[in-house]
Amino acid sequence: MRCLITGAAGFVGRHLAAALTAEGHDVFGTDRSAPTDAGDLAVETSRFAVATLDDVARLTAVVHDVQPTVLFHLAAFTSPAASFDDPAEVYRTNLHGSLHVFAAVRSAVPACRVVWIGSSDAYGLVRAEELPVGEQQLFRPLSPYAVSKAAADLAAFQWSRAYRLDVVRLRPFNHTGPGQAAHFVCADFARQVVAVERRLQPPRIAVGNLDVARDFSDVRDVVRAYIAAWHRGEPGEAYNVCSGVARTPGDIVHELLRLSGVTASVEPDPARQRPVDVPRLVGSAAKLHAATGWAPQIAWTQTLRDLLDDWRQRLGEPGDP
Repeated sequence: MRCLITGAAGFVGRHLAAALTAEGHDVFGTDRSAPTDAGDLAVETSRFAVATLDDVARLTAVVHDVQPTVLFHLAAFTSPAASFDDPAEVYRTNLHGSLHVFAAVRSAVPACRVVWIGSSDAYGLVRAEELPVGEQQLFRPLSPYAVSKAAADLAAFQWSRAYRLDVVRLRPFNHTGPGQAAHFVCADFARQVVAVERRLQPPRIAVGNLDVARDFSDVRDVVRAYIAAWHRGEPGEAYNVCSGVARTPGDIVHELLRLSGVTASVEPDPARQRPVDVPRLVGSAAKLHAATGWAPQIAWTQTLRDLLDDWRQRLGEPGDP
């Protein structure tokens, strides 16, 4: 099968490309710029195109040339915290960018399935009695990022009905794993823990709000869910991708410290606080499991071990120049 991934050079895009390649598919990718490190890209250079989400003509040309069986739309503005700085840009990227992808597919290869990647942040302010969150939950988004994802989610549904676009909507909850950027919470904690190991920083771990609880999965399980939804998801339907387990940042940082064997204090940093936050968000993936058979496979402890090893490699061994 011919698979096209927008955002193929990103954290999840690289894992998805590797998984699809391992299954024997022809994998093509786009991103807003050429990757600076293509070592683990899993997309051949000849099959990678630079295309921004605001250039409909370019997107349409790429889709027309590739003629994909499936398009995974991962490209997005991905930081809820940073979204408060420029909401308009977030809406342009996540909402208008999705509309441009839908239009490109409809114009160039209307039979293509679109696996649209949303976010659990769209659910927003969920009451305790509404947990675990199912796909029927109302959206009450609290950040510009969450609003952009909620709006694009609704647009994807509208295109599936009004234009008969074969789109499946996925709502992943938090996920982490090797290769994640340091501004995400698990990667940030792992980087700091390894920096303490390497004596690159004092034995202090700076943290934000430790009282919130989130539903975390391993990115490698998440991309399996995306592939399962491609094959067995129902057109127009929305599916949560989650573990169903709530973990606090405090749980995560102390488990990373335990696994690393280092001792460090954990100190709140006001600069890491968001203007507004959801106290607790945990989901149910029962609908996705019923449709596809998907369930998480990688143990959380293994995810954190792999994340620590990844940062050990990135920061170098002790004594490296």
